[in-house]
Amino acid sequence: MQLLGKDLSPKILRTLWLDKLPIFIKNILVISEESLEKISCMADKMIEMTPPSEICQTNSVPSTSSQNSQIDKLLSKIDALEKQIESLQFSRKSRSPSRSTYRSPNRSHSRCRRYNPNGKYCFYHYKFGKRCRDDKCKPPCNWNQSGNADMQQNLR
Repeated sequence: MQLLGKDLSPKILRTLWLDKLPIFIKNILVISEESLEKISCMADKMIEMTPPSEICQTNSVPSTSSQNSQIDKLLSKIDALEKQIESLQFSRKSRSPSRSTYRSPNRSHSRCRRYNPNGKYCFYHYKFGKRCRDDKCKPPCNWNQSGNADMQQNLR
């Protein structure tokens, strides 16, 4: 107290000192109304009576064998997931045709299915009508003779 001089009151010094003590000692000494010298002796005795706290260090790195087993488990889970993905992709392919194989039933395709090779017109005139190029027309085609009016009636 002599080192502090007259600027620091004993109550402030007591509060600052108690804040530095372990909580279990502070809780006991805070209720005491003894002088600072007496409670400091009591704090020393309490600390002497307290068993030393043990600090234990644990190895946080797992052993090599446990690492290998964890890696094996992860690999087997990855394999299982890959198989699930493959089966989902396979079932998806088998359910719906891809865009390249799927054909919408439009008029030209429906005519192709009804084409009669023994009929009056060649395949190209049957499929394309007036738009058929002359070099594609094959015999026995009667397109030039009968014109496209006959063809339009046959398609209806």
